[in-house]
Amino acid sequence: MLACGCGFDAREDRSEKPPKVTLPGVGSGEFVDVGGRRLYVECIGSGSPTVLLEAGFGGSSRNWIAVLPNLGRMTRTCAYDRAGLGDSDAIPGVHDAGDEVRDLERLLDRARIEPPYVLVGHSYGGLLARLFAHTHPDQTGGVVLVDAQGRDAFRRGREAWPESLAPKLRRNSLFLKPVVNGVDQRASAALDNRLRSLRDRPLIVISAARERDLFRDAPPRLYRSSLRLWREMQAELATLSSDRAHVIALRSDHFVQDPGEQPDVVIAAVAAVLRAVRDGAALPPCEQLFSGPDVRCFG
Repeated sequence: MLACGCGFDAREDRSEKPPKVTLPGVGSGEFVDVGGRRLYVECIGSGSPTVLLEAGFGGSSRNWIAVLPNLGRMTRTCAYDRAGLGDSDAIPGVHDAGDEVRDLERLLDRARIEPPYVLVGHSYGGLLARLFAHTHPDQTGGVVLVDAQGRDAFRRGREAWPESLAPKLRRNSLFLKPVVNGVDQRASAALDNRLRSLRDRPLIVISAARERDLFRDAPPRLYRSSLRLWREMQAELATLSSDRAHVIALRSDHFVQDPGEQPDVVIAAVAAVLRAVRDGAALPPCEQLFSGPDVRCFG
C-alpha cells in the first residue's frame, strides 16, 4: 500500500498483534490506568532525563527493540503502546493527536515517570513528540525526530497528488484517508500546524535516505514528487529549534531504528541530546556527532 508523506508503512499497520519480544535487560512492563482504559508501558534503566519513545502510525513499543536496551544503559528509558495499538486499550471512536498527548500526560503522571524528558518520535510519533514538547516546555529537555512526519503533512501530501495521476493509488492511499487507526489526520495536522518553534531545546532530526517504505508502488513521477516533499519537510523540522543538528542515515529506509537499518544513529543522537541536557550546553556541530560513510550532515 502506498502512503505518500504520512510516515506510514505496511509494517506498522498490523491487523494482528506481533509476538511479544523478550529483550535482554528489559522488564515485563506494566499496564497503567489512564481513566477507564489501560496503556502498556515498558521502562528500563535509571537516571535523568527520561527518554520517551514514540512509535509511528500503527506501531508500538516493539518498534524500538534495537535501541531500547542501549538507551536503558544510559538513563531511564520508556516505550509505550498508544491507545488501540500493541497491548493498550483503544479510545472509543475517532480521536486526534491532542487526545493521544493527553493520554501520555496521564500515563506519565500515574506511572510516576518523572521529567525532564527527551522525546524520541518516529514518523507520526514525531508529530506527537513535538506537540508534547511544545505544550510542556518546562518538562522537555530535548527532542529527537526519526524520519518524522512533517508540518501540515495531510494537506500538503494531498496537494502533491494530482487527480489524474495514478487514480487507483489515490483511492487506496492511506494518506488520503481522513481517519487512520482511529486518528483524525486532518485535525491532528491542524494542531501541529500551529507549532512554529521549540525555542532553544536541543533537537536532532534524523532523515532516512532511501524512503522506499513510504512510497511503495508509486510510479516514478509520483515517487520523485513525494520524495521531494518529504525531504523538504525534514529540512523544515530541523528549523524548529535554534539548537539543532540534521543528519541523514544513508543506508536506511523509513524505519531507521530497526535492526538491519541504522539504530546506532538513533542511539548516538539520543546520547548527544542527553549530554546537552545534563550539561546545560548546546549541541556540538553535526559533524562532531556523526561521522563515517553511512551518514551525512545536512545544512
